[in-house]
Amino acid sequence: MSVLDAVIIGAGYGGMGIAALLAHAGMSVVVVEQSSLVGGRASSLTDEEGYRWEYGAHSHRLAEKGIASELFRRLGDEITFLPRADDAKLIFKDRLWDRPEGPFGYLKTPMLSLTGRLTLLGLLIKIKRSRPQDWFDRTLLDFYRTRFTNREVEEVLALLGISVMCPDPAKVSAGEVIAFVRRLLAAGVSVGEPVGGSAQIFEKLRFHIESHGSISLGEKATELIVEHGRACGVRTDSNEYRADRVVFAARLPLLLEIADKSLFSGTFVDHCGNIENSSCLSFDFVTNYPVTDIKGSILGVDIPVWARFQTNADPSFTPQGKYLSTWAIMLPWGFDGDPDIVTAAEKRLKTTVSRIFPHLLPNLIRERKLVIPVMNGNVLTPGQSYPHRPDVACDTVQGLFFVGDTVRGEGCSADISFSSAMKAADIILGEKGARH
Repeated sequence: MSVLDAVIIGAGYGGMGIAALLAHAGMSVVVVEQSSLVGGRASSLTDEEGYRWEYGAHSHRLAEKGIASELFRRLGDEITFLPRADDAKLIFKDRLWDRPEGPFGYLKTPMLSLTGRLTLLGLLIKIKRSRPQDWFDRTLLDFYRTRFTNREVEEVLALLGISVMCPDPAKVSAGEVIAFVRRLLAAGVSVGEPVGGSAQIFEKLRFHIESHGSISLGEKATELIVEHGRACGVRTDSNEYRADRVVFAARLPLLLEIADKSLFSGTFVDHCGNIENSSCLSFDFVTNYPVTDIKGSILGVDIPVWARFQTNADPSFTPQGKYLSTWAIMLPWGFDGDPDIVTAAEKRLKTTVSRIFPHLLPNLIRERKLVIPVMNGNVLTPGQSYPHRPDVACDTVQGLFFVGDTVRGEGCSADISFSSAMKAADIILGEKGARH
């Protein structure tokens, strides 16, 4: 049996990202994925009619200046983004508002009174001058109340929280918000939409992986092989792979299904068992005509909703003459699959849609509903913020690495996955270089 340089468990952003980086450097890799599709929680499928269905809508923070683009630059490649839309919107008090551009855009928004606008501008200035490491263990609401008392602005703090997918200011880590907003202010661009959606990302990563490796779909990892304190392979439901190192690129709680807890510290096991994730309810709506010409994304301020009219910006998502929009609403923290909660969320979302776009729902020709039990694998609370997540290199099992949105990468959501993939790849490639 030949020995691989690395076997990677999981074909999401993190697993595909690190596999591509290692293969690009000439290492032999295999990615094993239990699903029939690559992409994990960002997978997509184009059906026989020409509709591209994504597992929820996925954007990339800071576009070409973001973390995902940095990984592609390391591959000598790039993400092709759609032209930047200048008509992004906010939902606030059952109305649609233009989303302000940059800090000084908030001085002009009619969403707030003049006092509120000045307070919000002051808050953004305070964020720019603050160090994330001083605030990871405190909430955004704590941070705000150290200097400000304006209740009107407290109502819109969720906008800062939703930027890292945790809209509750009393729950989200202030340090995580500060870190992202500082990067946003430096980049000057908030988000980018890849042409063709997440399919483009995974097609390009697959190309790089297959230069020195392979991807095995429909194959479930069942056991992490550890000998003499070192990870040396993976058993699946159909194969055994021997490798110099193993990269676990799924959510950390799933690691304990294939590895004995005694291999890890009690602190690590406790952390894995208590990671809080977020959940959402997503709808794809299809009409025969465009109900709006908006191309930018839509974010809720006082309701945890986000939306995008994909076909307006990227006609490749639908057959000619059909128009797709995707809407999602975050489900309550700790969602356990209760259908009554789903029903209530659906009613709330569709009520909001009907008030803002009254011609959308009555004219649907197709609707797809998805309950997504794990949206973000790690909610950016103080206890799950950057310094408190496990590092990418396991400290108790040599040759074992962790990648994905539940480990210590920078950013939020997919950015954590891409960041951790680059960090783990740097360590692995450094080790290999040292041996030679």
